[in-house]
Amino acid sequence: MHTTPETPVVVVTEQRRRRTGLLWVAGGAALLLGGSTFALWSASDTFAGGAVTAGDLNIVQAADTSFWDVSADRADATATVTGTDGSQKGHAVTSIADWRIVPGDKVAASFSADVTLEGDNLVGKLTLDGAEANSLANTGMTYTYEVYQAGTLVVAETALPTTAGASLLYLSAPGTGQATGAEDADGTTVLAMSATTEDLTVVVYGSFDEATADRDQVAAVDTLAGLTVTLEQVRDTGVQFS
Repeated sequence: MHTTPETPVVVVTEQRRRRTGLLWVAGGAALLLGGSTFALWSASDTFAGGAVTAGDLNIVQAADTSFWDVSADRADATATVTGTDGSQKGHAVTSIADWRIVPGDKVAASFSADVTLEGDNLVGKLTLDGAEANSLANTGMTYTYEVYQAGTLVVAETALPTTAGASLLYLSAPGTGQATGAEDADGTTVLAMSATTEDLTVVVYGSFDEATADRDQVAAVDTLAGLTVTLEQVRDTGVQFS
């Protein structure tokens, strides 16, 4: 009778001990460290911000259009034309509709506006529209204009342009109060403003040729109306754009 030898049974026992706070497992088990994370260095700080504020560009009529008789030989032409430096004196015309010009006369129309420019890189172009659309029947009349900035003559008397969008001058916002900004004006093509808002006056002159003879141009009517002065931002002139 044969007998089958019994398969040996191996029993593994574990002994758990705590030594200095670590858990050791008998029978060849490894130290358990799974799931651990590591922190790398980092740092941060908070910096103060600031508000970015837009500038301003505006032109607003400052006074009603005034008319003046500035004929050189008129003895009572002693008043200062509105917005000017007084170098060309005048006599106020209270009603231009009732006033009649004759050969040798010179009339002035004063247009004053408050101009605002605020912005370190702000350059404004002043243009004139409307003269080209006026009905000028009196061929003996010649029209010119001047520009005054805060009462100072900046554009000497010159022929009034008769094209749409005619350029009168360029202005730059003041550098005052903008400590890190350079003055925009170059002193020749662009005029620097000394304040954010200044008075700008355009004076249009009409001169009736004194050599007009006989009854030439009698009762002729020139309609000089609907003139629009526009201020618009440009970025093609000024020292900071050259």
